[in-house]
Amino acid sequence: MEKNENQSSLQALLFVLRRRMIYILAVGVAVALAFALVTVFFITPIYSSTAKFYVNNTQDQMTSVSQQDLSASKTLAESSIVIVKNSSQLLERVIEAAGVDCTAAQLRESIVAGTYSGTEAFYISVESEKPGDAYKLAKAFYDIIPEAIPDIINKGDVSQMDPPKKPVEPDSPSVVLNTVIGGIIGFAIAFLVFYLKEVLDTTIYVEDDLKDKFGYPIVGVIPTIVTEQPQKSSGGIGIKRERSKK
Repeated sequence: MEKNENQSSLQALLFVLRRRMIYILAVGVAVALAFALVTVFFITPIYSSTAKFYVNNTQDQMTSVSQQDLSASKTLAESSIVIVKNSSQLLERVIEAAGVDCTAAQLRESIVAGTYSGTEAFYISVESEKPGDAYKLAKAFYDIIPEAIPDIINKGDVSQMDPPKKPVEPDSPSVVLNTVIGGIIGFAIAFLVFYLKEVLDTTIYVEDDLKDKFGYPIVGVIPTIVTEQPQKSSGGIGIKRERSKK
């Protein structure tokens, strides 16, 4: 019985794919188009600019670097990120240097920072709705951090590794990605609706439906008998025939 139920579900699945594919694809395309339009016209694009730095635990560049120094440099890189995100004085200094109208709290929320796979290098990325503001703030970080971090920590050296660039294309949202996601969601919803409609439909249409539902062989089929309707003729003959039937 379980085998029959599984076979019936598989048949329903194939039936939906075969008979409703046009409708499923139409719904998927419609939802994908809706996602694309919402992304383009209703979601504000976000731009980002990134400044990259390298940390050295010893300020003497001529001294050989040991494994202990490398570990200390990695820790110093992580500490630098914490200072950048939490030092209001440093953030206000960056805002003043960039000449951007924002608060320290707003700048803190727009910062994305991290290290490169646990190395001594770290990055500071600034996100903004205006590409010019993102670049100015990242450039201010690039100029100020090498001097500010060693003064705060009183050890180590932070070097400029890669200057920020003015963003041309927004980082988010991605029109292509949102369109693909919308198409997948639309396809899945349409398929699920048609599939449930097919599975929950208990109407018997053909002999195979009886086999799938009850698992018994069909002994015989009662044919459909179609009788011709008596034609009424004009005049009294037709009336007499009708009375004789009564």
